[in-house]
Amino acid sequence: MAAANINLPSGQKADRKLEMIFVNTGTAGGPEYKWELQGRGVEDASIEYNHDVEQTTDILGMTDTDVSSSKPSMELDPNTIRGGQKLNEKLLDIERRQATSEFGTFDVLLVHCYLGTATTGPFAAEVHHGCTVVPTSLGGSNYVGLPMNIYLSNDCELGTVAIANGVPTFTADDAE
Repeated sequence: MAAANINLPSGQKADRKLEMIFVNTGTAGGPEYKWELQGRGVEDASIEYNHDVEQTTDILGMTDTDVSSSKPSMELDPNTIRGGQKLNEKLLDIERRQATSEFGTFDVLLVHCYLGTATTGPFAAEVHHGCTVVPTSLGGSNYVGLPMNIYLSNDCELGTVAIANGVPTFTADDAE
């Protein structure tokens, strides 16, 4: 598989809104995903890869570097409770029932709207299955917040996404 092209004019920076994260609020694993875009009200969010890096130098003075598989995660803080947010409803329900094992049942879609063959899509994307989404607190001063951490599973399918009317449609690479 060839690397996806960065579909921006030479020297142009990719706007942060071109890196999108959706969480499935329907049944885990599909077959019909109900993707909900995350990040409303969040000013800064990055996927932390969390590689463990270890360097050793041998008796000849040569340095080797070992890099572990990534353990990607993302913090969404603040995350203000708003009407119509299905993910927040699910997280609050899980927390209230103390059904913590259900935090690890989410599918997460990452869409890279700056990677692909055209600025209108389809865009490079991947779906991570069996991800963990954990709220970290509940409360706030002016509004009720529910900040959360998203832990990606690395059990992912690579593919592309077309977006129509704000709704993403994922096509796995092997489905083409």
